[in-house]
Amino acid sequence: MNGTTPAAPSLTAGRYLITGGGGFIGSHFRSRVLAAGGEVVHLDLVPPRVMSADERFVRCDLTDPAAVREAFKGLHLDGVLHAAARVGDWGRYDQFAKINVDGTRHVLDAALGVGARRVVCLSSIAAMGLDTREAADHTDPLIAAGDAYSVTKAEGERVARSFQAEGAPVVVFRPGDVYGVGSVPWVLRPLEMLRRRQLLLVDGGRGHFAHTHVENLVDAVSLAMQHDRANGKVWVLTDGDTGCTMGQYFTRLAEVTGLPAPSRAVPRRVAHAVGFVLEHLAALTGKAPPITRAAVAFMGRKGSFSIAPVKAELGWSPRVSLDDGMAELGRTYREASR
Repeated sequence: MNGTTPAAPSLTAGRYLITGGGGFIGSHFRSRVLAAGGEVVHLDLVPPRVMSADERFVRCDLTDPAAVREAFKGLHLDGVLHAAARVGDWGRYDQFAKINVDGTRHVLDAALGVGARRVVCLSSIAAMGLDTREAADHTDPLIAAGDAYSVTKAEGERVARSFQAEGAPVVVFRPGDVYGVGSVPWVLRPLEMLRRRQLLLVDGGRGHFAHTHVENLVDAVSLAMQHDRANGKVWVLTDGDTGCTMGQYFTRLAEVTGLPAPSRAVPRRVAHAVGFVLEHLAALTGKAPPITRAAVAFMGRKGSFSIAPVKAELGWSPRVSLDDGMAELGRTYREASR
C-alpha cells in the first residue's frame, strides 16, 4: 500500500481459531492476529507452510462432527473465523455441501459448545445468485437453485443464521470478489491466462466486478470480532464500487503487470453454449471442463451491491482503494509476468 493508506483497525490480542487458515483470506487474518500479539489455532487438513511460536495446528476433517468437537475441546477462544470452503464452478453438489453446509454446522456447534466469544462466518455474494438487483444487500433473499458453489454457500449461511436466531454470537459476511496478492481466482489464474492470451471477455467484459480487497475484508472481520453490536448481523461487504466491470478489472491487472490487455470477447449466449457442450464431455471423461455455464454466468453478472449497512452499523469503511490494490499487484507481479 502507499503511504496515504490509513492504518488498519486494531485487533484485541487473544486466541483465535481459523478454519482454512492456510488459504488466501484465512492467512491474511492470521497475520492480523499475530501482529496484534495474539495466538492462532489452525483447524485444517494441511498445516500452513510456516508457523510461528504463537501458532498451533490441529489436523481436522470438518466433515466429521466428532473430530471437530474433539479439536475444539478445552479451547478458550476469543474468536473463530470460519473461512474454510469448497470453491469452484464445477463439481457435484454433495462435494460442496459436505464442507460449505455440513462443515459450517459442525464448526458452529463445536465453537459455541466451548463458549467461543464470537464466530464470524464467511458467506458470499454468490449466495444471492449471479444476477442481483442494483444495490443488493443483506435483505436480498438467498437462492435455492443454481450452481453447486452458490447454492451451498446460501445453505451454509442459512445454517449460520439459524444459530443467530437462537441468540448465538455469530456474525455473517457476504464478501464480494476478494482479490489481493495471492488470490487464485482473481489474480494468479487471470495472470496466467493473460500470459497465454487466453482470457476471454464474456459479453465484452460488461459483467459487474464487485472488487473487495482482502485487507478491507480483514478489517471488517477484526471489527466484528471486537464489537458486540456485530452479533446476529449479516452484511454484504465489497469495496463499494458499483460501476467496475470485469473488463475494466482485467485490463487494469494487465496494465500494472506489463501483460497484453484482454481483447477477445465472446457473446454470453455463445459462451453458455460452449460451456454446455464441454460440461457434457467432462461428464464422460471425468476431467473438469475449461469453461462451465456457471463461470460464464459469473463473468456476465448483472446488478451491484450496497455497503451502506455495514458502514453504518459496524463503523467500517474500505481502507484500501482499487488504485492502491492494483499498485500492490504491480509491485508484486510485474517482474514475474515478463
